[in-house]
Amino acid sequence: MSALSSCATFDRNDVAAQVGDLDLTAEAVEALAATGTQPATGDQLREQLTKWIRVTVLEAAVGMESATPTTSTGLDNRLSEVIVAVAGDNAATAYASGVSGSPVICLRAITTDSVDDANSVLATVQAGRPFADAAREFSTDTVIAADGGIVRGQDGGECIDPAAVNPAVVAALEGVPVGQAIVADLDTFAAVLMLRPFDELLPESRSLIASASVPQDQLDAIVDAADIYVDPRYGRWDPDVGSVVILTS
Repeated sequence: MSALSSCATFDRNDVAAQVGDLDLTAEAVEALAATGTQPATGDQLREQLTKWIRVTVLEAAVGMESATPTTSTGLDNRLSEVIVAVAGDNAATAYASGVSGSPVICLRAITTDSVDDANSVLATVQAGRPFADAAREFSTDTVIAADGGIVRGQDGGECIDPAAVNPAVVAALEGVPVGQAIVADLDTFAAVLMLRPFDELLPESRSLIASASVPQDQLDAIVDAADIYVDPRYGRWDPDVGSVVILTS
């Protein structure tokens, strides 16, 4: 069979891929890969097929129910959730190790002008005021206040690489349990700080943490052991690279 070019498109017809007794139709994968009014390219279709195969195999491995995906974003969320499931307690345990062991820092903060002000705010939080509500009312940083105290990275994510966090903040949080609010004197200002609970994080954040505690070769081994079929019109499953690749003659 002649090679399929990286920009080839395909007609809708029957099953595009199958994992065990679960299949994805050509119509479904085209919907996943669609971008506006333009037909999906071969590369885009293979990317979505690869993602669906990996999600479906991993969901079966941990006993999660699979369903036909309707959007690429929904499939991304399922991938995040299943990686967390594969990691099990390891992800939450790694995160619970705090700033000394977690691969990311996921922080809420309420900035104040002084330590005294911070202690006053901390008292309201310890008395039962939700941290997000206190942040909206008291934080001197309006961006953090508007976001309920969530401190975001430059990419807008809710978790930050420890290397990108103010060293004084990291030092203040050393040994502090997840979910416990503290006051930190940060030289020119003060803040109430809290490492956010693992269960509060978005799926993609929990998946990022889980990925650090699950070796890639462990995930690959699960996928490699599965019974995978790909319609030759799209390419073939290559276990060496763990993805659908162009079918060559």
